[in-house]
Amino acid sequence: MAWKGFAWSFVFLLSGIIFSVIPTFLIVVFWQWLNSLTLNGEPIYTLSLFMLFLWIVCLLIAVIYFVASARAIVQRKSEDLGIPKGVKGFGVGAVLLIITFMVLWYIFMNEIAFFAWRPPA
Repeated sequence: MAWKGFAWSFVFLLSGIIFSVIPTFLIVVFWQWLNSLTLNGEPIYTLSLFMLFLWIVCLLIAVIYFVASARAIVQRKSEDLGIPKGVKGFGVGAVLLIITFMVLWYIFMNEIAFFAWRPPA
């Protein structure tokens, strides 16, 4: 079934886009706000560094899914060399969870989740 390779490729491509675009948008929008947080007059740089670390991890996960997307198309005719179950499960779970969250957010708030968020004043 060659169509399964293209279907998985689409799921993995969507996962890669989710794991790259949303965290990048949030880190760009909230970076200045994160660096302005203080505790007893001292800046909290550890939080900024932790968020930077999480962003880099998300970008690495996105790269894994972009490669898995290409692999799903290349290996679509060899089912015995299929995609690992963990990659499939995490990809489908992440896509379904985030899409459900975004749809529910749009239904209840009438704005697009993640991209409507602004740092506090």
